[in-house]
Amino acid sequence: MKLTHLFWLAVAASTVLPTPAPAQDREPLLEEVIVTATRRAETAQDVPVSLTPLSAKALEEAGVVDITDVGFMAPNVQLQPVSTFPGFATFSMRGLGTGANSIRSLDPTVQVLVDGMVVATQIAGQLDMFDYDTVEVLRGPQGIFFGRNSIGGAIQLRTGKPTEEFEGRVKLGVGSQGLLLGEAVVQGALSDTVRARVALQYREYDGFFEDNNGGTFVPAPNNPAGTEPGTPTQTQNMQESIFIKPTITFEPNESFDLTLYGQYFHDDGGSGATQAFVNPDLPPSTLETQFGYTPPTDQFEVNHDLLGDSETDILQLVAEANWAIGNGVLTSVTGVRDLEFESSNDIDGTPFLLIHFPNNEEEASQFSQELRYAVDLSDDMDLIVGAFYMDAEQSVIERREFSGLTAGRDHFDFNYIQSDWTQDVTSTAAFANLRFALSDTWSTSIGLRYSREEKDLNLTPLGGCTGPGFTGCPTAKTALSETWNNTSPRVGVEYRPRDNLLYFASWTRGFRSGNYNVRAPSIPAVGPADPEQADQFEVGMKGDFLDGTLRSNVAVFYTVYDEIQRVTNGEDALGNPLQLLRNAAKATIPGIEVEMTWAPTEAFTLQGSFGWIDPEFDEFTGLELDGQPGITPADEALAVQLEFERVPEFEYTLAGSYAWELPQLDGDLIFRVQFAHRDGFFTDVTNNPDRDIDDYDLLDASLRYESDQWRISLWGRNLTEENYADIISAAFNQQRFGGQARTYGLEVGWSF
Repeated sequence: MKLTHLFWLAVAASTVLPTPAPAQDREPLLEEVIVTATRRAETAQDVPVSLTPLSAKALEEAGVVDITDVGFMAPNVQLQPVSTFPGFATFSMRGLGTGANSIRSLDPTVQVLVDGMVVATQIAGQLDMFDYDTVEVLRGPQGIFFGRNSIGGAIQLRTGKPTEEFEGRVKLGVGSQGLLLGEAVVQGALSDTVRARVALQYREYDGFFEDNNGGTFVPAPNNPAGTEPGTPTQTQNMQESIFIKPTITFEPNESFDLTLYGQYFHDDGGSGATQAFVNPDLPPSTLETQFGYTPPTDQFEVNHDLLGDSETDILQLVAEANWAIGNGVLTSVTGVRDLEFESSNDIDGTPFLLIHFPNNEEEASQFSQELRYAVDLSDDMDLIVGAFYMDAEQSVIERREFSGLTAGRDHFDFNYIQSDWTQDVTSTAAFANLRFALSDTWSTSIGLRYSREEKDLNLTPLGGCTGPGFTGCPTAKTALSETWNNTSPRVGVEYRPRDNLLYFASWTRGFRSGNYNVRAPSIPAVGPADPEQADQFEVGMKGDFLDGTLRSNVAVFYTVYDEIQRVTNGEDALGNPLQLLRNAAKATIPGIEVEMTWAPTEAFTLQGSFGWIDPEFDEFTGLELDGQPGITPADEALAVQLEFERVPEFEYTLAGSYAWELPQLDGDLIFRVQFAHRDGFFTDVTNNPDRDIDDYDLLDASLRYESDQWRISLWGRNLTEENYADIISAAFNQQRFGGQARTYGLEVGWSF
C-alpha cells in the first residue's frame, strides 16, 4: 500500500463519520484522561500527538500486570521482552526497535519514564504496573519533551498524588500456577500542607513452565545409555516479589508544591524459560544425532539441567517541584535509581550442558535532572523551554559456559567465557517549543532539541578462561570513549473546526545515540556504531462523534530511517556464537493506526485498535545471504528484501464490556472480553524461516461484581491456550523463548 493510499484512507475515515453534535446536558460516556505528553496537563483528545492514554480504571479492567500487557492495548507497539534474560526489555514502536538481542550496552529505542524520570537501561525493564494513575503510550520519535531523545516512542508511567481525604483499598487474589496476590493502598492528609500515600504489593506464583524430566532418549555418542541424565525437576519463570511505593506531597501555598515518589522492588524469580524443540521439517539436529534426545512437545514443558534463577532489586526516588512564576510554571524533576540484577540461565533448554549463562552479575545506577519552564506569552502563544542532564553507570559481568562441541572437541571439554565491563553515559540536552495560534481554528508549533551524548566504556571483552571453571579469565581492560551531538527539530500544525474534533500534521526528527557492542569478540569489533536518525511525517485526526458516544482517532505516518544499527549473528574462531553490531541499513516505514471507542449506553462499551505497518529496506550491507563467500552485490540485493525482525505487519485488539445492574446487591455485574491478534514475524535479521513466529490470537475475559466498596473478579488469560513465543533461536537445536500459558484466578477488593 502506497503512502498516498494511506493518507486518503485516513481522510476518508475522518469524513465518513457523522459531524460532531453540540454537547447534551448529560454526563459524557467516554472517559477523559489527563496526560502530559506535551509537558502540560491536557486531555488526551486535545493533544496533537499519537498516543494511547490508559487510566487506572482502564488498567484495572484489563487486568494489566506488567508493561508487556500494555503493548496489546496500543497499535504498532511491541513490548515483549527478549526472554533469554528475565525481564530484559527490547521494545519497539512503529518498527523502530533493537531486535531480538540482550546486549546490555545498547540504548533503548523506546524510552520508559517513571514519574517523570527516564529509565536509562533495558535491564529488568519489564516493569510491574501496580498503582499507576495513568499510562501514556506515545508513538513515534519524541524529540522535544522527553528526557533523552527517544527515536521510537515513549511510555510514561505516572503515580497519582495523594488525596486530602483519608481513603484506601485492599485486594487479595489467588489463581492458577500457585498465584497469590496481596495489595494495599492508603492515603490522606497528614497536616494542612502535607499529604501522603503508601502502596504495597506482594505477588507470588510458581511459573507455568514445568520441568518433569520429559522428552525421549535413545542411545547416542554423548549419551550411550540413552537415559535421562538425572537432572532436577523444577518450575521456571516463577516469581516472588514485593513492591513498595511511598508518595508524599508538600503544598504550603497555591504557587508551590513538591512531591516525592519512592519505589522499592524486590523479586526472587526463575530464569528465562527456554524450551528446546525439534523441527520435523529440518534434518536431524546435533541434539538428536549426538545426544539421542527429543524434547517434550508441550509448549510449557521443559527439561533443563541448570536450576536457573534471578534476583532483582530496584530502589528509586523522584522529586518533582512546581513553582508558579509570572504567567508560567517552573518544574524541576530530579531522579535517582539503583538496580542490582543477578541471573543464571539454561539457554540451550536441554538436560545436557550445551550453552549456559551462569552467575551473571549486573548493577546500574543513574542520576537525572530536568528543568523546564512553561509560560503563556499571550492569549495566543505559549512557550516551553528546558534543560536535561543524566549520568548513568552500568557494570556487568557476563559469563557463558559452552560444550566443547562448538569447537569440535569432546562434549565434556567445556569452554568458559567471561566479559567484564563498565559503561558511563552522560546525556545533556536543551529544548524549546513555541506554540501559537494562527486563527480561531488553526495553530502551529515549532520545537528544537539539542542533545549531547558521551559514553565511556571500560571493557574486558568476551574471552576464554584457562580454568578451572571461571578462573584464569582475561582481566586486561581497554578504555573507549566517544561523544555525539545532535539537533532534532519538530514542526506541527493543528486544525480545530470544533471543540471535539482535531486534525494535526507534523514532521519530527528522532535520534538514537551511537552504541558499543560489549559482546564483540575483539576490541576493533566493539565499535561504536554511529547514531541512528529517523524523520517521521504524520497526519492524524482525533474526534468524538454521535453525541459524544463514539471516539475515533486515526494516524498515518511515514518514517525515513537512516544509519540503522543492526545486530547480526556469527561465530568466533572456536565456533562459539557471537553477536556483531553495525550501521547496516536505511529504510522507509509507512503505517496507519486506528483507535475507536463506542459507548452507546452507560452499560455497553466497545473498543478497538488496529495497526498496519510495512517497513522496507532501501539499503542493507554486511550480510552474506547468497551462500557464496564474501559480501557481493547479490547479497545486498537479497538483503533489501528482508522483513524487519519482530514487527508484525498487521495487528488488532478488540475489547468489549457490558454491565448489568443488580439493585438487590447495590452494584453491577460486568463482563469484559478482549481479543488480540498479531501477524506472524521473523525473530532474526536474516529472516530464517526456521525462526519465524506464526500468527497468533489471545483471548482474555473477566466477570466482576462492583459496588461502591466491593469488587470481586473472576478472570482468565489466553483462554484458548494459544501456542506462541516471543523469539526463536538456534544452537545445537532450536529454542523458543517466552509465551503465555492459560491462567485464571479470583480477586476480591475492598475500598474504604
